[in-house]
Amino acid sequence: MLPGSGKPSSAWPALVGVLGAALLCACPARRPTTAPDGSAQAPAAPESANGAGTAASQRPDGESAPSGQAHQDPAERERAERLARAGELIESNRFDEAAAALAQVLRSEPTVAQRRQADQLHAALEDRRRAWGELEALVAKLASEKREEVLAAQNRFFERADVALPLLDRATRDKDPKRVAAALETLARLRRPEQVLPIMVGVLRRPEQEPVWPEAIAQIESVAGPGAGEPLLLLALAADRAEQRAAALRALARVVDPPQRTVVALLPWIYQDGPELAAALEAAAHAVDVHHLHDLGTRRGLEGELTPQQLRQLDALPDRLAKLLAGTEGDVTQAARRLAVATRQVPAEPLAGVKVLAYSAQQEDSPAAALLDGAWNTTDTKQMWRYPAGRPGSVVLDLGAVRTVAGVRVWNLNEPGGVGRGWKEIAVYVADSPAALADPAATGQIPQAPGAADAPNYSVTVPVDFRRGRYVRLRAAATWSQDGSGGLTEVQVLGF
Repeated sequence: MLPGSGKPSSAWPALVGVLGAALLCACPARRPTTAPDGSAQAPAAPESANGAGTAASQRPDGESAPSGQAHQDPAERERAERLARAGELIESNRFDEAAAALAQVLRSEPTVAQRRQADQLHAALEDRRRAWGELEALVAKLASEKREEVLAAQNRFFERADVALPLLDRATRDKDPKRVAAALETLARLRRPEQVLPIMVGVLRRPEQEPVWPEAIAQIESVAGPGAGEPLLLLALAADRAEQRAAALRALARVVDPPQRTVVALLPWIYQDGPELAAALEAAAHAVDVHHLHDLGTRRGLEGELTPQQLRQLDALPDRLAKLLAGTEGDVTQAARRLAVATRQVPAEPLAGVKVLAYSAQQEDSPAAALLDGAWNTTDTKQMWRYPAGRPGSVVLDLGAVRTVAGVRVWNLNEPGGVGRGWKEIAVYVADSPAALADPAATGQIPQAPGAADAPNYSVTVPVDFRRGRYVRLRAAATWSQDGSGGLTEVQVLGF
């Protein structure tokens, strides 16, 4: 199936059949014989328990050999093996070698079936060779200033991904950073993580390509598929240059599959004030999120036996993070805060920049935007979100970027005489897109508000298990009263 098109490649269904037939020819116990007129005969019977064969073999002249002779003469077996090898060479885009293998088969008196297979393989070879030439000429278009030219070239690459991958791999090694960036973008859009991620990680392995490392990291993240975590950790551990280690760690902090051993492996860098410190903290925090290692102090979830030094470093981690948090605000302190929150060393803080994206309903004088105005100690309904009876209670918040959500703090409806309209049960959803807000990340109960001003803080925090996403949906699973109307006074999304 061709990516993005829904159509099969023109020659590959035939090639798959040809390869299967070629492999059958190489198997004496199952190979069908061919009559002199070219018609297919029944397959050979299987060998008996004592190993004696009963099937007739095929002579080069097309006539069947008498029973009891060899199942397949050496020349025919060699032709079958060359046909299978030709198919492999075509698939790996080694066109000249494939053509030479096919030519040898055709010069050595093939059977009718083998000649047919060779013809089909030759057609697939020419189709793939033409596609290679076309895409090779389009590589330069990927870096065009005209976006329509880029998209047209990319679409053609998507249609022939079988040929595109080696060409794009070669383009990522180009000296032109713009062409490399264009190739990385095209690879990401192929939706083949198991094939494109090794190519992208390869860019980070080459010191001479440092100018395009940020683009490689961004495209590795955009693939959002498994396959990069282990190679990135190995690269970070093996790299000689601090800049290369930091680049590998920044990518590791964004992939879906950081190895479970990431936190322990990065402890030496967390205790060094080197250029890779911020990236090591980010990668460790990400691994904590992915593998739910929030209780590092109890060693819960850590695999394998730890060395005495690793045990000492884990025990001292809270002090190390506290020291980093006390420093000048910057990348290191932000990364340290993320790891400290993820490991429950410090509480999560309210996220800034949150906006209301959508809501189920609102009263004109009590808009949903009032949920984020910072006023919870109020009885003014204009500073609350209220929605009319008969409408469901649901609001979607946009965090502005993908964040880690550790909880939601809620102040219930503080309307005098109307506190029963506040929410009783809440469901919290977190996802990367509004359409994906389908399964709740957390649920909880909310007590009624006091219905008076200058009351003690009556908020309740609904914990969320460190879910990452850009969008948060809050839904009323139940309200205290049964009249159908409802609302809330204030909400804060906690996280980092």
